[in-house]
Amino acid sequence: MSTRQLLVHNISLRLGENENDLLRVAARILKVGRQRIQNLEVRKKSLDCRRGRPPRWIHSVIIETESSVAEHLLKKGSARPWEPEPVAIPKYSGSERPIVIGTGPAGLFCALRLIQSGAKPKIIERGPEVVERSRRWNRFIRGEDFEPECNLLYGEGGAGAYSDGKLYTRVQDPRVSEVLEVLVEHGAPREILTDGRPHVGSNLLPSVVKRMRNALIEKGAEFYFDHKFVDLICDEAADSKLSGLKIEKDGSLSNWGAETVFLASGHSARDVYRCLAKHRVPMTRKPFQLGVRIEHPQAVIDAIQYGDAVGHPQLPPADYSLVAKGDGGEVYSFCMCPGGEILPSSEREGFLCVNGASRYQRRSPWANSGFVVTLEPHQFGEGDDPLAGVSLQEKIEKDAYESAGGDFTVPALRLTDFLEGKISDDLPDCSYPRPLAATDFSKFMPAFVLEPLRSGLQELIRRIPEFDHEKAVVTAPESRSSSPVRIDRDEVTFESSGLRGLYPLGEGAGYAGGILSAALDGMKAAEAWAKNSRCD
Repeated sequence: MSTRQLLVHNISLRLGENENDLLRVAARILKVGRQRIQNLEVRKKSLDCRRGRPPRWIHSVIIETESSVAEHLLKKGSARPWEPEPVAIPKYSGSERPIVIGTGPAGLFCALRLIQSGAKPKIIERGPEVVERSRRWNRFIRGEDFEPECNLLYGEGGAGAYSDGKLYTRVQDPRVSEVLEVLVEHGAPREILTDGRPHVGSNLLPSVVKRMRNALIEKGAEFYFDHKFVDLICDEAADSKLSGLKIEKDGSLSNWGAETVFLASGHSARDVYRCLAKHRVPMTRKPFQLGVRIEHPQAVIDAIQYGDAVGHPQLPPADYSLVAKGDGGEVYSFCMCPGGEILPSSEREGFLCVNGASRYQRRSPWANSGFVVTLEPHQFGEGDDPLAGVSLQEKIEKDAYESAGGDFTVPALRLTDFLEGKISDDLPDCSYPRPLAATDFSKFMPAFVLEPLRSGLQELIRRIPEFDHEKAVVTAPESRSSSPVRIDRDEVTFESSGLRGLYPLGEGAGYAGGILSAALDGMKAAEAWAKNSRCD
């Protein structure tokens, strides 16, 4: 009886073909009879729409075939072996209940892994649960008052709950598929398991987060919403050992005992950074990205990307990933949202920054993307203050808020005017829900950001003239794409290098750059803790 083997191979399908054609095409490309392929499963699929060629769907497929056939294909280089990598979860046998601060992807998936290891964590979130959060956030979008503890950043699900829900990462880690499967188990669309650039959408993510929370509660986790972490309590005999937290609820403070705290508060909880600095928790400046967000009509991006194939029913709203060389550094697109909208993503009144989001179906008539440059630590200012990058962000966001007239009106310019340093009051329609104000960007954006942005975008337009569309509008600042701070930690244990018992996680700690990478960071930190604690 012959044994079977699993192989991975990439198969390209033209528009008009579908997944029912994969077996036929695979057999033709591999030059084997269809009957020699016992099973074929789509692992990933992505759209190749590089300029100058017709769009094609590229499928990475897992093929099950006889060992003799597999050996022949491997020898020819026609395929490669498929070997799943299981992740071993250490088992925790102690009685401690670790605390997780934050319910973004790092916090939620850290809590999930703690539960799987046998621990029963307590999860603290400064904002409300997601249903209440959605209700109050939508009131603000419609023009009502801003709430500092309930916005695009704070509340159950973190900043990711109302983003595009992009689940793309270049990290090669077996936990990636596990994260996607968990999301599907709790209501995310099944296609995220195979899409090369999967997304859930800002309209579906909140319900996924709620189901995940309920599942964690059933297994022993406890959630505390509207509980704000305000200070650390350190062991009086040894200031480098964590012994508790100060928590604010409804204006009252209480002390919580805590030997182990996973800090997943996100990169916009600036009060948390300042609390850590007060206790001399080691932190380091790190590069971060700063720039603008540019919006086009979606039809313009579709035409640029798809050419003669535009309008084909198999083609989704087009996205892009662009890089250009500017004077002073590279300019690149970030968090591109096809069929999306631009939203205010501040955590307090008097400061303004923007972000992009898309619903699952991506049916908005607009497409937007951040265009950013990378700032190095020496550009934050002189001295050795680890929070200098945070201070720079705050200055830019405060100046932007005031320059546009306040009340979360956003500074905006036509793309052509932005490039030429001009101001025109007749701004195009835009998805941003609050007013737009034609504003001189030099009033709030430093020259070392503006100059490379302009030169890089001009280079981009030389390559893609259609990008400089008359209805393209620039809004700013896009200042929260990454953290300017890294909370120093041990590479193996994930524990703070200066405060025992504290485990900094995710984007806020400077170790992740999106939903997936933050989730992975939370899982790995929980695994390291369980492994180094009381285990079977």
